[in-house]
Amino acid sequence: MHTDPDAIACAYWRALARLQQPAWRKLVDPGPLRFLQRHSARRAAEPVRRRVPLFFGASMDVLLPEVISEQLHGYGLFDDLVSWMALCAVQPGDTVFDVGAHFGYFSLLFAALAGDSGRVFSFEPTPSTFELMSGNVAPDARVRPVNAAAGATAGRLSIADYGLKFSAWNTLAEAGRLGTSAGAIAPVRVEVDVVTLDGFAAGSGAAPGFVKIDAENFETEVLQGAAVLLASSRPTLLLESGSERAAELAASLAGRGYRAFSTECVGELRELPDAAAGALHFKDVLFATGARADRLQVRALELAALRGRPASR
Repeated sequence: MHTDPDAIACAYWRALARLQQPAWRKLVDPGPLRFLQRHSARRAAEPVRRRVPLFFGASMDVLLPEVISEQLHGYGLFDDLVSWMALCAVQPGDTVFDVGAHFGYFSLLFAALAGDSGRVFSFEPTPSTFELMSGNVAPDARVRPVNAAAGATAGRLSIADYGLKFSAWNTLAEAGRLGTSAGAIAPVRVEVDVVTLDGFAAGSGAAPGFVKIDAENFETEVLQGAAVLLASSRPTLLLESGSERAAELAASLAGRGYRAFSTECVGELRELPDAAAGALHFKDVLFATGARADRLQVRALELAALRGRPASR
């Protein structure tokens, strides 16, 4: 596994080049075997588990034909923009809270970026998803799986579980983001544990430097339970955006002194003059304060300069 952040970045650029190659090239890379595996999995009655290498040297189990798993199965890279923002924002030695860890891809990436002195706490409430995620992160002692959601208050709530094939859209919110992409799928309601990030941080002694929240329209409630952390630790936040609720949340964070950053193109990162408008427009937004905010665009330029270099370390 790559342990140097610059080596991870070089490996990222190589994986991205493969992901962005013309369609005809993808018949050769990742090759006919993986194409047939994906095709047969789409016809199977149950999801098919496969072990896949990730671009930064780790590996994990995925379930085909689940949408995240298909991209990881082919290229070892998922969501190139969010992965890019992580490369820019996660620093060596960071403690990371990964809220909505799914199968564990980002948790493993955060651990690689945070290095030997870093820690990652991976929050995943859905029992079936947690089972796969906890197995994936088990080989990495820096990652601690947490079978709970994060919310405004601790307790128990009912989550909409769409099954493993559509597990990326499981949500505690009244209205999720699944829309019509899965047709008329009715979720199963599952009772899950809920913690506040403030309470978890106080109980574990963890002070996060970076928090990723992908909670399918439940981000506001997650941050309501993190008021102390926002005032004290001032972690950098990576939030899924693109909605009115996200715009309201961005305005609130701006009022707390947070600066907003995003991009539509890997290789750059720009500060958003209007956080609320940016959160409405962009799919994902970084929020940071102080020296960490000052460092984001500098780091983006450093990483962009590594494009095309071999991942030799």
